[in-house]
Amino acid sequence: MIKHRISVCLLLSLGVLLMAAALLKAHELLTLPTANKDLWSYRPFLILQVECELALGLWLLSGLWKRAAWWIALLCFGLFSGITLTKALTGAASCGCFGRIQVNPWITLLAIDVPAVLLLLLFRIKKRTVSHLPFPGCQRGYMFSMGLLWVTLLGVTTVGLITHVPQKVTAAFEVLEPQTWTGRTLPILPHVDIADRLEQGNWLIMLFHHDCPDCAKALPEFQQMADSFAGNEDTLQLALVEVPPLGYDTHDTAESNRLLGRMDETKKWLVVTPAVLLLTDGRVRLAWEPGTLPTFELVLEQIAEMSQ
Repeated sequence: MIKHRISVCLLLSLGVLLMAAALLKAHELLTLPTANKDLWSYRPFLILQVECELALGLWLLSGLWKRAAWWIALLCFGLFSGITLTKALTGAASCGCFGRIQVNPWITLLAIDVPAVLLLLLFRIKKRTVSHLPFPGCQRGYMFSMGLLWVTLLGVTTVGLITHVPQKVTAAFEVLEPQTWTGRTLPILPHVDIADRLEQGNWLIMLFHHDCPDCAKALPEFQQMADSFAGNEDTLQLALVEVPPLGYDTHDTAESNRLLGRMDETKKWLVVTPAVLLLTDGRVRLAWEPGTLPTFELVLEQIAEMSQ
């Protein structure tokens, strides 16, 4: 009996946690735009994630069909553990579980996700009960009330998240879309500490985040390209530009054949990285699709076209 009560309290606690996480994610979606990179940063998917967490959280709090709720909670936190572990291993700065509140993935994994799975396995729901109400005669009315609350809550939040999309440029944040910069002076030049260098000559630059897994894969390839152009600075120079939050290892770059720069932290910059641009005297000649790195041969072709 005591074990059953503990399992019920565990489901209630996880329900509160899921509701809080969903509301924090909803707040982020209402106040901060997204730079769509993949499924995990696609706004409709993020809205679906919020609604699923709200639905499951409310279910766990309701006390209805506790055995089925136990199974769904176990699967859910097992999935969370896998996702959080992946983010931790790839060096992500935050797990993304609590909206704009930054929490290290390792902390979330070891303090929340894994303990939740272990506790759910330890305190299993065995009794097939409908709800925790002491009066069986109230079950039908209670189920109707919870169903109405569930539909209302999900309906209101879904409509609100779909209809209210934050502006892409404000004093606090800005969404960068390099693919739209072709033919323009590089818009972020006033915010880059090596702007005076980039305004002269031909440059291949890569915007990157220090905790971006795709950037970690692209950096060695970019360095190889820089080594290939060593001694031909009159033709092309290469530079890395770190996007905040800053954290890249600032080791000596004197022998790396490429320049390291940083954007300022006057606002939050939202951009899909790595983003590679080809500049001539500060003007964008070509911008590759975000998340891709051009081959050495393709860069040579573009330089040849520029010189004609």
